Amino acid sequence: MGALFGFLGLASARIATTALALAIWLISRPGGWAVLVVLALTGVKLLPAR
Repeated sequence: MGALFGFLGLASARIATTALALAIWLISRPGGWAVLVVLALTGVKLLPAR
């Protein structure tokens, strides 16, 4: 529970909340989960390898 409050207390809480709402909305749509998978794979591909 503390981690949840810490996450919500970040300066970017509004962006994180908006992203969470968008993800929940996409999951509720037909085929929306596929959009989330593509976005996640694209994000992983674009992150620099360490």
